[in-house]
Amino acid sequence: MTARSWDSFDASLRGCGNSLADDREVWVAVNQRLQREVKQLRARVAAFETSRWWRLHPRLAFARMAQRRSRKETPAPIEDAPPRIERSADDVSDRFRREVVASGDFTEDWFTVYVPVWDTLMNEFEGRLARVLELGSFEGLSACFLLWRLPDAQVTCVDTFAGIAGYEAYGIGGPDLEQRFDRNVALVDASRVHKRVGVTHRVLRDLLDEGESFDLAYVDASHRALDVLADAALTWQLLVPRGICIFDDYGPIPDRVEPLDHPTLAINAFRGLVADQLELVDEQRQLIVRKTA
Repeated sequence: MTARSWDSFDASLRGCGNSLADDREVWVAVNQRLQREVKQLRARVAAFETSRWWRLHPRLAFARMAQRRSRKETPAPIEDAPPRIERSADDVSDRFRREVVASGDFTEDWFTVYVPVWDTLMNEFEGRLARVLELGSFEGLSACFLLWRLPDAQVTCVDTFAGIAGYEAYGIGGPDLEQRFDRNVALVDASRVHKRVGVTHRVLRDLLDEGESFDLAYVDASHRALDVLADAALTWQLLVPRGICIFDDYGPIPDRVEPLDHPTLAINAFRGLVADQLELVDEQRQLIVRKTA
């Protein structure tokens, strides 16, 4: 439920004299408790799926054999199709969940689905003092993966830490978001995190004025198209030649979402503007490009 729809619902209840309108805090507390229970269940499932019994169960072994056979029988991709990154083994995702996610204070996991792709991307930054820029850090889950996967990298995280508008009623975000971010990155190595609190387009201008540059950038802040376009243009100027830029939430715009409230229009517009300065790396739910100029 969006903030606007919540307010209208709240107003209608007050107009009717319904006492439920005064119980918003109770609803939020219930949602937060449910979020904690979901997190505990996910941790149990992750532990079960990585157990020896799970890996050696005959039914699952046959399923894995069938998957390998189907991959061998899949025809080669058409040459005109966009290049795709070869997905790595699930072992990296499992280890990250065990070593970091299970110990962290995360209410949401919108990131680990991308770990197989990101793991392959990280190969070229291994053993380097890579400089990483992240726009939109939320609770620090993706930042934790970058710190965990690249022990020599420095990560600059930009966020207002004000949460996501309209998500408070679901127990997502909350007033202690920045403190949760701090606790989570401390599980890996907070000394390599450079936190910049503020609106992205303002902080990005400051970084340009300071002469900063980055090898890898992750754009996942505001979803409003005009904000994304500004973030993309400024981030591109901070990216070094041959650097990688990842745009989140890329893909078809759902019918219920206004086009200007979704990143895809802005990402496509920016992609067209710098078409002669980039190489496509991957576009499966995230657009990943390399800066060539």
